[in-house]
Amino acid sequence: MTNEVKNAKSLNTLEAQGAELGKAWKRIQRNDRKQITDFDLPLGKLMLALEAEGSGQIKKARLIACGVNNIDRRRRNDAKHLAANWDELSPMVKRFTSTTALLAAWNKSKKADEPKADKPSEPTAEKASNVGQSEDKPKASLSASDIALEAMIQCETNGIAIKDFMLALKEQLEMLDETKVAA
Repeated sequence: MTNEVKNAKSLNTLEAQGAELGKAWKRIQRNDRKQITDFDLPLGKLMLALEAEGSGQIKKARLIACGVNNIDRRRRNDAKHLAANWDELSPMVKRFTSTTALLAAWNKSKKADEPKADKPSEPTAEKASNVGQSEDKPKASLSASDIALEAMIQCETNGIAIKDFMLALKEQLEMLDETKVAA
């Protein structure tokens, strides 16, 4: 009981609360990193062994027999790629807490390392000029729904609340209407 009283008193200051939260975060991060090596890597090795057992495709009955059918197929696939490329990925594990994020960063670094093939450039003189010409159809055939979805993604990416975006959109529409009436 005295330990509980001491713990309650020590958590009364913001510094103590912050220190305790910092320790908890480190435990969570350490456990997440261990998940890659203690769960995903052995799962990936199992998936590779099952794949080698058959003709490349693992039958559902075999997954059930091995008890891994209830693990999400994307997780199994990521684990398989982790195990297959472990030699290259092992130095990166300490920086990541998710196998998916680790594989994404690895794939991105691989693409950056690949030499880009030079695209043959077309002579600009042969292109027909369409300056001053208007087209009835826009070049990209996006629907209103596609544009709305893109706007929502941009709001989320840039940390803009949907409510704020809707207000700004309403203001822009009102200004557009005013310019149409004035013209």
